[in-house]
Amino acid sequence: MDETRRFLKKPPRGTVCALATLLSLSACKEENKPGPGDGGTGGAAETTRGALLSAAGSCVLTSAQDFQRTAAGLESAVAAFAASPEEGTRQAARTAFHGAMDSWQVSEVFQLGPAAPRSVAGGAELRDNIYSWPLVSRCAIEEQIVSKSYETPGFPSSLVSRRGLYALEYLLFYAGADTACPPTSPIVAGGTWSALSTEEREARKRAYAVVVAADVRRRADLLVEAWAADKGNFLRTLETAGSGNSVYPTSQGALNALSDALFYVEREVKDMKLARPLALRDCDSNTCPELLESQFAGRSKANVRANLVGFRRLVEGCGADYSGTGFDDLLIAVGSEPLAVALRERVPAAQAALEAVDEPDLREALAQDKASVRALYDAVKGVTDLLKVDLVTVLDLELPSSVEGDND
Repeated sequence: MDETRRFLKKPPRGTVCALATLLSLSACKEENKPGPGDGGTGGAAETTRGALLSAAGSCVLTSAQDFQRTAAGLESAVAAFAASPEEGTRQAARTAFHGAMDSWQVSEVFQLGPAAPRSVAGGAELRDNIYSWPLVSRCAIEEQIVSKSYETPGFPSSLVSRRGLYALEYLLFYAGADTACPPTSPIVAGGTWSALSTEEREARKRAYAVVVAADVRRRADLLVEAWAADKGNFLRTLETAGSGNSVYPTSQGALNALSDALFYVEREVKDMKLARPLALRDCDSNTCPELLESQFAGRSKANVRANLVGFRRLVEGCGADYSGTGFDDLLIAVGSEPLAVALRERVPAAQAALEAVDEPDLREALAQDKASVRALYDAVKGVTDLLKVDLVTVLDLELPSSVEGDND
């Protein structure tokens, strides 16, 4: 989209701050400094805060409904492949997987409420039961192929590393006969993995995939139901944060939960999906492509693309062309328009840096043009630097515990 039109849609206010958008954010701190007790709690700021919580909740629900649709299509495609295993049905199942994962990776940024861990207010761990990366284990999946535990009634409550979209990715895309399990694993030590014929192993993978796809679809239904107005109505819980709300007794608490969700781009995207494969952390080689997300379907670049879309929807708005209420509007309401402008500039810049990576996946890019992946990392860091310092300071938010003390 034309960024000039985006800038004109919400032009800077104040002569000092208009100039500050060109020079630095600090130049207008005093002009836009909230008064005592303001900080987004009164007048227009309070109204905008409520509008942001409502808009964000609607965005989460809409995205969950989109994933529910794609998860249903994935379940059908996998079942068709299992019933008639041929190249056409295999490719259809893989295409359905890509569609579901495109949708889910947008929702990865919306980890609040029912999608969040149980340790978080309102959390029900639905996210980890749908996609548990980076808590994944190829060996755990291969052990299930041998034991056929996916056929047991208790499988839906088994470890998340054995289920979800990661398991489906392996089952649909990996064709190798080797195993990632160590010699101490029962399937290696006992020879049960090597004893499987190619035909038997593939048949079990298809049967396993049917079970996992059905479970993913069921979890997608649960996520929608948790947010829907006629069911769990967490949408109402988020937008009515404040006195009398058992989950979010204050609107600031709800805003902090929403802010924590934004930090997915700091922790998972910048640090795990980009810095580790680039050998900027946790890697002793020139690059570590084995640390990339999506080892089997080769969609590490596509996943980051969808993550940035989800992030931008929270920052600018979830409507067409990122219209609607986002964090940028709240920043303007509390007198920090230069920060809003900076976010509107840097997030599209990160998206542009991703599209400048010519290779279809980051694995190829690391090998052929590492500099373009580093440029992507730098662009994403430009966004997250604003989150860790400016955004949390201006809106008086708390950093997630996983980010505190991280100076990267």
